[in-house]
Amino acid sequence: MLTKDSTVLIPFPDGMPVPASTLVPAAFVQVSPGTTDQGSVIISEKTLVGSSPTVKTQPPNVSSAQEGSIFSSESDGQNNEKNSALHVPEKDLPLSFPDGGFGWAVVFGAFMIQFCCWGFNFSWGVFQQYYVENNVFPGATLSQISWSGGISTASVFLTCPFQTSMVSRFGLRPIIASGILISGSGMILASFAKTVPELYLTQGLLYGFGAGMALFTSVAIPVQWFDKKRGLASGITVAGSGIGGATLASLNRYLISKAGYKWALRTMGISSITIVCSILFCIRTRIPPRTRGGPLLDVAMFKDRGFTIMYLMGMLVTFGYLIPVFLLPNFVVDLGMKPEVGSSLVSAFAGVNAISRILLGFVADRYGPLNVLILSSVFSGLACLILWMNTHGLAMAIIFVVVYGSNAGGFNSLFPVVAADVIGVEKLAAAVGLLYSGNFFGNLLGTPLASAIIAASGGSYTGTMVFAGSAPILGACLLLIIRFRDEKRIFVRM
Repeated sequence: MLTKDSTVLIPFPDGMPVPASTLVPAAFVQVSPGTTDQGSVIISEKTLVGSSPTVKTQPPNVSSAQEGSIFSSESDGQNNEKNSALHVPEKDLPLSFPDGGFGWAVVFGAFMIQFCCWGFNFSWGVFQQYYVENNVFPGATLSQISWSGGISTASVFLTCPFQTSMVSRFGLRPIIASGILISGSGMILASFAKTVPELYLTQGLLYGFGAGMALFTSVAIPVQWFDKKRGLASGITVAGSGIGGATLASLNRYLISKAGYKWALRTMGISSITIVCSILFCIRTRIPPRTRGGPLLDVAMFKDRGFTIMYLMGMLVTFGYLIPVFLLPNFVVDLGMKPEVGSSLVSAFAGVNAISRILLGFVADRYGPLNVLILSSVFSGLACLILWMNTHGLAMAIIFVVVYGSNAGGFNSLFPVVAADVIGVEKLAAAVGLLYSGNFFGNLLGTPLASAIIAASGGSYTGTMVFAGSAPILGACLLLIIRFRDEKRIFVRM
């Protein structure tokens, strides 16, 4: 551990980029370009809660007037990789992880944001089934209405590439508060929608766009507080969406039956705004984001092979991930069951999904997040191809929901953890927005394509089941490239 005011020499060539990261002190390095190969870095340790370590660079032959400037430029792959995070080993950085304390309050705050934002999204299938069955939008087909669910989920990822810059300029809590206000307003305004395009704009675009601002500005914060328990903390955080889905799917079905879909939407909107704004005090970063420097959209990240593979994996998996969740209410009605069965299955899926995210976090800490993510992706795909395809009654539907929900949660729980290992913790905060933007395409097109396949097949779900099952298996195959590139042995923690 570096001591107060200790001086270390690090490689510091002209033109070396300073990574924009909220996770390591390198993000706050104030850089003065030098004319020689090395410079001195003076690090004064301070409490990491609420402030960052003071880091000054003093390269030789640089006047004091030049100190404190921040610069960033591109470099080619090899130099960029070598000099990442100023080439200071992670063990030498003055960054400790409490693995508890106020970190659990941060986890709770992020959990509640997930509960309100993703939880409502899980219950989209309940609204979709009601809209279709009751002809709320006259003449609209399942395929047309399903686009609203795709738009809402995809819109969550619209702001992802720009969120690092947004938080740097406006602050974390203002972005979350603005996001939940937009999202909640979208739910409320959807209750006044008269046409399908108005539904797309409100329950689709406005809800999703606002939810994305709140979700992804908070999802990377808990990992700043944990090291040994990082998988568990991440699992608990993202379990909020599953528990929210389990709660809100049944609640929305109840509200729709008792007060009508319009008041169900209004209740959800007002409640989500109230809850999220009340827990904002829990959201606290240990190291504030850099306020200047760095590109708004760093497409140079695609030069990193690991980043590109993770980006494509996320895009593939999301093409199939929500198809069973959104289509189960219609599927069980087509089998002759009551609509309430569909909402109950969605709630069961969300509940199992939430528990699995926490349990998979435990398992990943022991056996390796990459190994567990690969296996859970394969098993979730096989659940669609084998179990869903052979579902003809309630018993098999329950088995499918339990098996699929148990494994599908691995993507949400472990994707950011694996990304931290593959890309590097020091790059994750700068990369996470762009990384998750790849999920936009799968979430936008997945369910509408699945609905179109059903329509083209005369109402048969077989083609949709194959489509939904193939996506996570192909994503797992991409991860195998990383797995065996870094380690040829099979039974090794990765």
